[in-house]
Amino acid sequence: MSDSSPPSPSRSFACQRDPERWFDRRSRGDTLAQCLRCAARRWCAQEALRWRASYGMWAGVWIDGRHDDALPYLQAIAVDDPAPIARPAVAASSTSHQPVAPAPLRRPSAPLPPRSVSAAVLARSSGHCEVLAETCRYTFDRLVSRCRSGSAIENPSPAQLFAACGTCAEIVACLDRRLAVRLGYVVDTGRDPAFVPFHWRGSRWVLLDRDGWLTELCGDAQSA
Repeated sequence: MSDSSPPSPSRSFACQRDPERWFDRRSRGDTLAQCLRCAARRWCAQEALRWRASYGMWAGVWIDGRHDDALPYLQAIAVDDPAPIARPAVAASSTSHQPVAPAPLRRPSAPLPPRSVSAAVLARSSGHCEVLAETCRYTFDRLVSRCRSGSAIENPSPAQLFAACGTCAEIVACLDRRLAVRLGYVVDTGRDPAFVPFHWRGSRWVLLDRDGWLTELCGDAQSA
């Protein structure tokens, strides 16, 4: 969503169809996976901030009784500035439930204060894995470098790193190198990671910017 207006009533989201699951601790894994791919995350985060939500899954952030604990994650999601989504023309009598394409990701228009690399990746990922393989745990367990050079990078930028759960980190480490390079998880020596597409959360191609934000790619640009 490009502003704080609510989602169109003509669109249906999973949390609207079964809201009780978004307040069920046992369903957190499934509801989180759906939130991370939802086009209304920004609006949802804004609502959670507005009403100081204290329990349940909001915009992919599980709040367990303390709103302040979730505050930095919700703020990071709420400031994202995706472009408006063009709704497909559907006849009023149609019963089709085709999934709506997620909103493009854009960097915030307002300047942000300097942050450490780890803090920038934390904000970009909202504290969740940026790979989302089939067996993903959805957690941010570690930072993984896209540059597998023999020597450690002294001052890495957010473009060189991504957040991963332990399971996805192991999957990426064991991938065939050609596939890992094609998906953008590994960047060949001599290439600038800020210009190498990354298959983000298994659903969209983006550039991981040096300032810690995302720029979505489209068309022929979606190739590492």
